[in-house]
Amino acid sequence: MAGFIRTAVAVEPTRRPPVMALRERLDELMRLVMTLSTEVYRTRTAHASGAIGEHVRHVLDHVSALIGVSPTAVLSYDHRTRGTSVESDPSAAVREMMRLDLALERWTDRSLHESIAVATVLDGDGQSVTGWSTRARELAFVMNHTIHHQAIIALLLEFQGREPLDDRFGYAPSTPSRA
Repeated sequence: MAGFIRTAVAVEPTRRPPVMALRERLDELMRLVMTLSTEVYRTRTAHASGAIGEHVRHVLDHVSALIGVSPTAVLSYDHRTRGTSVESDPSAAVREMMRLDLALERWTDRSLHESIAVATVLDGDGQSVTGWSTRARELAFVMNHTIHHQAIIALLLEFQGREPLDDRFGYAPSTPSRA
């Protein structure tokens, strides 16, 4: 094969879609919720605001709002429904997490650079502001918000004498591992 030159072609490793990080947090949350009794899931303590179920519902409301936004709609995390079965029934929460996971799996087809309008209520009088964001920025926000509430859930478990299944539950990926 005189004259034939082989060149190496660098193959870039396949990158995970960024939405996988949020799906993994939901999976962690779902695995935890599946281990909790209804009593533990509903218990309020004097040490923190809300029961585990209320924090789970709050997280899922944010994920649902992000998934449901269209390019022509305004995204708002402020419109939430309290008192749902997701707050009081661990199995209802697991079903909702499974539904959201399927929706997030399909969400990877959309561009993270797509612009979206986001409205936020600023005060108790209902004054709000609307600004521009991107799907990537809002994915990062919901991811961080989820981790924040996982940390609160870990504290609520601790107050009840329990521990999360994973020692990294409620820790941001950028937080160094405990030695």
